[in-house]
Amino acid sequence: MDEAGVCQSCGEKLVCIDIDPRETENFASSLTKLACQREVKADFVQFQEWLQRHGPFDAVVDGANVSLINQKSFSFFELNSVVNRLRQISPSKRLPLVILHRSRVTGGPAQNPNNKKLIESWKKSGALYATPAGSNDDWYWLYAAVNCNCLLVTNDEMRDHLFQLLGTSFFPRWKEKHQVRLTITRRGPVLHMPPPYSIVIQESEQGSWHVPTVTGDDLETPRQWLCATRTRKNHRHPQHLE
Repeated sequence: MDEAGVCQSCGEKLVCIDIDPRETENFASSLTKLACQREVKADFVQFQEWLQRHGPFDAVVDGANVSLINQKSFSFFELNSVVNRLRQISPSKRLPLVILHRSRVTGGPAQNPNNKKLIESWKKSGALYATPAGSNDDWYWLYAAVNCNCLLVTNDEMRDHLFQLLGTSFFPRWKEKHQVRLTITRRGPVLHMPPPYSIVIQESEQGSWHVPTVTGDDLETPRQWLCATRTRKNHRHPQHLE
């Protein structure tokens, strides 16, 4: 498949299956319930109220994950380069929402004068939320992205215990359509956008079948598909598939 979802074997294009908005609303509700059970409820409710005032956003950034990509130490420089790139491609040209743990915003590299200025500018723009001490920021950035129905920038595979609680029916489909992965090059950050097609078994208008052969998310090796096409004689003597 090329980037647009056109099969290089038969020339047919994969389709995108939309998610029912009601499913997204139900997922946001269950996410809230789980987060309030596992976080300090007052802290999470405060975040929801903040998001109501400052949102919606076109993108949410998992600040810690992005800042540590290809780095042994926390890098505000990398984070800022991703933020600026997202602002450029944003339909509204607004800053994305950066979620960072409070300790990242007050200690360590945050004490650097340039980083301090950067943090203050994000705060003034309503583009930074510092999660409280003892919290798991995963709940915050995931809820924000679901609530705003926007892009989520993280290389987190989202497979640990927290994400297993979310089930396997809706969450993988949502993740497939919203997660933006990232690689850092000498020229700057490269954003790997969600595919414009659904990664499910599909039958095309001309009768070709396309089957995704792997379920992994490796950026280095493009996903392989099996393409099954009808022979010419089947078109002259149609056979109905049950």
